Amino acid sequence: MALCQPLCFALSLHFQLGVVKKQAKQNGHSNPLPLAPSTPTSADPAAVSRTAPTSTAAAADPAVSPPLASPPSASASASASASLPPLAVFRLSPPSRPPHFPTSTAAAPIHHPAASIHHSCARSAFAPPPSPRKPLAFSNGGLRLTPSPPLVDRDRADRQPTNQSRAPEEGFVRSRMEVCAARAPGKIILAGEHAVVHGSAAVAAAIDLYTCCSLRLMPLADNEAGAAMVELDLKDPGLAFSWPCRRLREVLLTEEAAGAREARPCSPDRLASITRLLEEHEIPEAKIWLSAGLSAFLFLYTSILGCRPGKVTVSSDLPMGSGLGSSAAFCVSMSGVLLTAAGVVTAVGGISGEGMGWELVGKDDLELVNRWAFQGEKIIHGKPSGIDNAVSTFGSMIKFKKGELTNLKSSNPVKMLITDTRVGRNTKALVAGVSERASRHSDAMASVFKAVNSISEEVSSIVELAANDEIAITSKEEKLAELMEMNQGLLQCMGVSHSSIETVLRTTLKFNLVSKLTGAGGGGCVLTLIPTMLSNLVLEKVIAELESHSFRCFKVEVGGQGLQVCQGGFSCFNGDVV
Repeated sequence: MALCQPLCFALSLHFQLGVVKKQAKQNGHSNPLPLAPSTPTSADPAAVSRTAPTSTAAAADPAVSPPLASPPSASASASASASLPPLAVFRLSPPSRPPHFPTSTAAAPIHHPAASIHHSCARSAFAPPPSPRKPLAFSNGGLRLTPSPPLVDRDRADRQPTNQSRAPEEGFVRSRMEVCAARAPGKIILAGEHAVVHGSAAVAAAIDLYTCCSLRLMPLADNEAGAAMVELDLKDPGLAFSWPCRRLREVLLTEEAAGAREARPCSPDRLASITRLLEEHEIPEAKIWLSAGLSAFLFLYTSILGCRPGKVTVSSDLPMGSGLGSSAAFCVSMSGVLLTAAGVVTAVGGISGEGMGWELVGKDDLELVNRWAFQGEKIIHGKPSGIDNAVSTFGSMIKFKKGELTNLKSSNPVKMLITDTRVGRNTKALVAGVSERASRHSDAMASVFKAVNSISEEVSSIVELAANDEIAITSKEEKLAELMEMNQGLLQCMGVSHSSIETVLRTTLKFNLVSKLTGAGGGGCVLTLIPTMLSNLVLEKVIAELESHSFRCFKVEVGGQGLQVCQGGFSCFNGDVV
């Protein structure tokens, strides 16, 4: 259909030229061809200059579109114009087209050996131009919309006619935006919360809920133009932030990344400079909890990529602040996508996921990502244990004790129901409360921590046991349920339970299911073991009753993959090409 319009136009032009030639002969002229390009005037609003619709691909491939006649040389045009008097200037009205007729913003002009007639194809009335994007910004303590710098559709810009000669390949490469993505899972703690701070073992596992980061690196020419930006789009809070690259260089004194292959801590001076950048956004008090994450983002981005312009988009399945390792998944996926863009981390194949292009990362690269993510976690939490970012990076299950990690291989899938009570809590305050109780009742709490250590060691042994039939699987799950129940009782002794957690425990117990809190407690999330033989009907009843208390439930599989990257131009959102 896109080829019909130029053909119809050429036939119409040929017919009208014949009419003009015939009239010219009747008037005594021998050659009526010299025509001057016309321009629309106020007296003739219908005379719209038009250009034949085409595309970059069609113009480059003769098999897609027939080659257009080459324009005449300047000398030939001048000679023809000097020898022949102009007799007529005519305009062709654009042919009508149905609403679905394909249009393009511009294309190469059609040339006649003795005439230069241009016609531009205006945007169809059925395809109005998109409204300019207005990201969210902060001002005067509240949210407001601020217009962003104009966005340029570089693929469309490449199709605009230009008088400058340049190699098509070079222009194409400059116009493309480099795209990559990374995703990292959240985590649960099967056993050992709080006691791990006092020297006991803990068992943690990855879950199939992910935080995804997608990165578009803009052409370096944008940076040279002075309008380059580093942008962060947080889908779940619905907030967008941007920093001019020039401003980042002024404040952080960073021109290029100092070396992404070595994870460096954030110095106090650098953190103070980052804080100054955040203060320019005037983040309202209600969103002040974002400041630590934004600081981690600016540190990781400028440390790994310098001040190169780009846009990072973040989306997550994980509820924030609920004990599922959302901050660690953010730091791991952010470090992964930035290091991939820097060419330091590469995929090793082994596609995982549901046909979305996700690939696994080699062990050495995972170690580097984990070190960078830990530096981000330190900015957010101060003194993290390192267990959250380790699980999110490497996946599977791990036993963590006094800084040492032991990988666990689960021989059978373990499924859990996660209930988010939607009750916020202060992790630092809860940890401090356990420490105070331990100082007041040192002997009793020492026994509690020792019992938790024994539970964690037994859990790590059970998950690695092979179970090949229903009886063995059921026996394994029953032992795991008993250990979870004992661990929950010890957590209550530490004083970190909550009325919302107790509601979940009572609700699931009515269906003979065992639950325990995960993470810091005081609200947050609760785990419920889903036995292999449990019917879906019963599970749906459990979920319905929990949700009647305004809780939110997630069915997850425990012990899955860790960090995954995508370098093939796929977005981390629904597998869409970006």
